[in-house]
Amino acid sequence: MAVAFNISELRNLAGQLTEKLDVPFNQLTHSFLKRRLNEVFDKNGWRKAEQLIEKINDDSFVDQFLLSFSVNTTELFRDPGFWRQLRKQIPVLKSTGNLKILLPDLASGEELYSLLILLHEIGYVGSTTITVQHYSNLRLEQVKKGILATRKMDVNAYNYKRYEGSNSLDDYFVESSDGYCFDTKLLHNVEFKKAGCELSNDFEIVIFRNTMLYYLKDYHNSFKESFDKSLKPGGLLCLGVKEMLAEPFENRFEAVDTKEKIYRKYAFLKG
Repeated sequence: MAVAFNISELRNLAGQLTEKLDVPFNQLTHSFLKRRLNEVFDKNGWRKAEQLIEKINDDSFVDQFLLSFSVNTTELFRDPGFWRQLRKQIPVLKSTGNLKILLPDLASGEELYSLLILLHEIGYVGSTTITVQHYSNLRLEQVKKGILATRKMDVNAYNYKRYEGSNSLDDYFVESSDGYCFDTKLLHNVEFKKAGCELSNDFEIVIFRNTMLYYLKDYHNSFKESFDKSLKPGGLLCLGVKEMLAEPFENRFEAVDTKEKIYRKYAFLKG
């Protein structure tokens, strides 16, 4: 039975978690926060917020707890039109030298594997460095293993066909006892970092799709400011199809694809 958190209790618990874990729980939408907390409480048989707070000093529990707030992509090449457009844009950026791409707060491996397949097929995987971030070490370790659920492979193959890939999806996966395993040799230029969206380097591409939806609207500009600071002039910011840039960022980015929500940072910023 779900715990009946009222708004005040939810805000108080979110504030405590934010302070103790340095993760912005207080910026998550109430519906998402309540739903995921209820799952944790049901799993542990808890009825009071204090029972969760008492476990926060247990590092192994915290990592599992943070993992429970991940929003999995679940499909390779989700929104194939996005990947086709990205494939067109990468050679333009590549002309300046090696590429640096960031996947902040990566919730599951499908987004990373899709990107690596794209880069491999256009011959850029060896000259691209990808940084992957997530709050949970468990999530990062799962992504490194490259395991995908067998039940999703038909959907993955259909998306890859719509993406118009140059090979067969079977070329990148082998069937194992755990499901399908991605060819981890393609992961050699991927750096995995335990972090949220703390950005410090200059990247050519930031891919952050369908994640801001789970945060309060007032917090969306915090993400966008971080991505703006971390992107080189001319770099691409890739958001989800239901997310967009608005003031003040419309003077710093131009739309490359309004449908797929791909934006380019102006090489010479306006005003």
